[in-house]
Amino acid sequence: MSDAETAPHNNLFIDSHHPDSDRFAVFEDDGTSAWLYLTEPGSQKIAADVWIYNRFDAPPTSEIKSYPGNPPPAAIGYASDTALCEAPQAHNWQIIWSHDGQSVALAKDGVPVGCIILASRKTYSRELIKDGPWGKPWSDQVFESHF
Repeated sequence: MSDAETAPHNNLFIDSHHPDSDRFAVFEDDGTSAWLYLTEPGSQKIAADVWIYNRFDAPPTSEIKSYPGNPPPAAIGYASDTALCEAPQAHNWQIIWSHDGQSVALAKDGVPVGCIILASRKTYSRELIKDGPWGKPWSDQVFESHF
């Protein structure tokens, strides 16, 4: 079970530890975008990440470099029409581990919205419409084969 707390400005931070893999999963909303992270075993070093949603309308790709130091929001042409989440605290978020703790997923109101499949180093987001630096478009088949 994950621990959730509301960060300043109603941004979310949820983390969970898997005892067998000794990995952490972190879901973080920084007010610009939200990402799911999976760490290396016994470390806070990020092994993989996947974008989950934007807090505002998707910017043009030409503006993505204007977000230095923070994970960028997904751009127009990558983010779906439903990728905007203005009130994330209004939803129920849950971290879901694979049995071995080597992969992790995130559910919004009981529906999986993002996952990291560590064995393949691939990440999937329900709100992506094409492959890019934010991950790959959602695949029910991939999710069901790992969780």
